[in-house]
Amino acid sequence: MEFDWQMIADNWQNFLNATLITYYVAALSMAVAMGVGLVLALLRASRNPIVQAPARIYVGFFRSLPLYVFLLWLYYGFKVAFNLGFQAIQAAVLALGLISGAYMSEIYRSGLLAVDRGQYEAGFSIGLTMGQLYRKVVLPQVFRTVIPATANQFVGILKGATIVGIIGVFDLMYFARNATARTFRPFEFYSTAGIIFISSTLVFAALAGYLETRYRWRRA
Repeated sequence: MEFDWQMIADNWQNFLNATLITYYVAALSMAVAMGVGLVLALLRASRNPIVQAPARIYVGFFRSLPLYVFLLWLYYGFKVAFNLGFQAIQAAVLALGLISGAYMSEIYRSGLLAVDRGQYEAGFSIGLTMGQLYRKVVLPQVFRTVIPATANQFVGILKGATIVGIIGVFDLMYFARNATARTFRPFEFYSTAGIIFISSTLVFAALAGYLETRYRWRRA
């Protein structure tokens, strides 16, 4: 059996659409993860153990939860348990975003710990409230510090998105699997999907490396 390039040429638009949907799911999941992670990090920054407890439990639970299991439970089990169903893309974004949020919280927390305590004292000394201090002084520094790690986390989300096809999201792997079943040409479709995924992760990994080098140099 020889590699049939015509198969790829005939399905280039489907490959493009599936790739864009994969990026779409990954981008929305990253937005959810960043929001959830920031809230968790701020809760864990509190000195009150009662405030810290929910964030600690969340991080511990979701970091130990397999994405595959959580994805299936959200899409199928949630409707059975609570009579509330999600569309395939909604379930995919929530599963990736909520689990990745636990990892993003640790990234944000490392950024918070990197801010010198003297800046808190200086902010309070000039009359800033806690909210003003975080908004104007602390968080801008945190966001700048965590940019490289956040880019790396997005690469992880993009790779995790390879399994969302199991619940019917028209991503790259879903298209490759269906096209293979229709044409009996697995090598062409899975190879092309793999090349697209590898190329995408290499591009974003290179971007993460560039950002890490750039912001490390600026902090030096």
